[in-house]
Amino acid sequence: MFTHLLQSNVEAFQDRLPNLDMPQTYLDSMWLAKKLGIRHIWIDRICITQDNREEMDDHIKHMAYVFSNSYLTIVAATGDVYTGLPSLDPKRSTRGLRTTGRTHQELVAASPWYTRGWTLVERIYSRRSVFFFEDSITWECHCETWQGSPNSVMKKLRGGRQECTGAVPDAAFAFQHPPWPDLDEYARYVMEYSARKLTLVDDTLPAFAGITHVLSRSFPGGFIYGMPIAFLDIALLWRPHASIRRRALSRPPFLPSWSWMGWWFDNIPVDLTLWRAAADYVEEARTGKRGQEAKRYRSAHPFRIKPTVTWSLTDRAATAPVMNTGLQYRDLRGRRSPSSELPPGWSRSGSYYVHDSDDSALFKYPIPVEDPPETGGYEPPVGEQAYPGPLLSFKTTTGFFEVEFHTTLAHRDRTNPPLAVGTIWNKANRWAGQFRAHDAWLGIQSSNYDGEERLEFIAISTATERRGSHVFDNEKFEEHMDADEMIDFVNVLWIERIGDIAYRRGVGQILLKTWEAQAKDEVGILLG
Repeated sequence: MFTHLLQSNVEAFQDRLPNLDMPQTYLDSMWLAKKLGIRHIWIDRICITQDNREEMDDHIKHMAYVFSNSYLTIVAATGDVYTGLPSLDPKRSTRGLRTTGRTHQELVAASPWYTRGWTLVERIYSRRSVFFFEDSITWECHCETWQGSPNSVMKKLRGGRQECTGAVPDAAFAFQHPPWPDLDEYARYVMEYSARKLTLVDDTLPAFAGITHVLSRSFPGGFIYGMPIAFLDIALLWRPHASIRRRALSRPPFLPSWSWMGWWFDNIPVDLTLWRAAADYVEEARTGKRGQEAKRYRSAHPFRIKPTVTWSLTDRAATAPVMNTGLQYRDLRGRRSPSSELPPGWSRSGSYYVHDSDDSALFKYPIPVEDPPETGGYEPPVGEQAYPGPLLSFKTTTGFFEVEFHTTLAHRDRTNPPLAVGTIWNKANRWAGQFRAHDAWLGIQSSNYDGEERLEFIAISTATERRGSHVFDNEKFEEHMDADEMIDFVNVLWIERIGDIAYRRGVGQILLKTWEAQAKDEVGILLG
């Protein structure tokens, strides 16, 4: 085992850094920093006490600040800590490096570094990065990339100031978050993280904590298990693209089935189309890095969700309400309300709204915006530690419906097990809706089957679509839409009960009129 910082050797590290058994990648990084005239270097294993859990947790959630305030991030895109970096010193060079035919973006996307869950935070927040691949070196900053041989890149690094002339639309470096909760931006991070790999399942929360810690400054209430508190009704509508499986942590906090974090997606991103379609409050936003606005999802047809449930989080001993207030002002859409009726900080701008914190953004309706933190005097919510437990407690309507797994949804170019898509039928054997099972093989293995292929569903919200659908195929949408080309439905979860706790096994939609006719029982639910 190579040398790393422990409580037992802190004093020795403070005196001088031992180089005995130091991995070659660390030594090469130190050499490079010295060559570039950079005095200090941050390496997690020799800067964070590895056997002090409290210190590690605190540093991990602040890693975004480490990357964003560093002059340069050194990325060992291939190999491991023992491999070293392709040498930039001709006297130490043992292999000839050449210019690859692939672009910088292609090299990054194909690298092992890009698949690791832990590296997403450095990908997002580093201001400048130099990447070391097997046969080339590349540089990336907020507006330029360089690539080629070590000598050509080093000449540019040591050549004094150079004007950035080209944009890097796919890079996430030097990103500035808007001062308001941008659910579309967050959805992009979640999709990318869900497809990445972790060696240890217990790292699921910590590896993403640096991102949610920063975004908690602009998201009222912060996050719980990767779910934005203010938009919990929307967040529960995540869907799989292919068959997924549960993550089982060895120690608390355990990951609940209702969160996307509670499942392995096996290299295929979680489907957050409904998140992005429901987050329809942004008309135009220019905040952030160049090219980000082009990534914003633009729904071809409206998807309007209506909250119907009051949520709480509990561990049975204590209970805390969930303030899912993200959509509370949506009724102001298109209304000519006087400024006195608007939330603090909001004003009208023609047919839209603007907030004092960002005059470059136009909104279709106001949303809750956190007061800006005082410099150095604000600590965002602490996430999971701020709530008593992973159980969602609420009252809602429930019903048993006939189902038929009639088709599968296979993700393109992937070998993962296909996704089981089910049709829902009412008591009269008429089409009532559709749903996606999380596990393609759950089917008749579910304990909820009573011999007549009936599953239990619970309502989590209602929604309306117009002139098209994100959840039903075109034929069914046109068959059931009204004269205004609209369709009303209930967002439901397929649940499986184990004792007094229910677990999420699928997500779907059932026609509102069918649900109201058949699902009349209101029950208390503990969703784990």
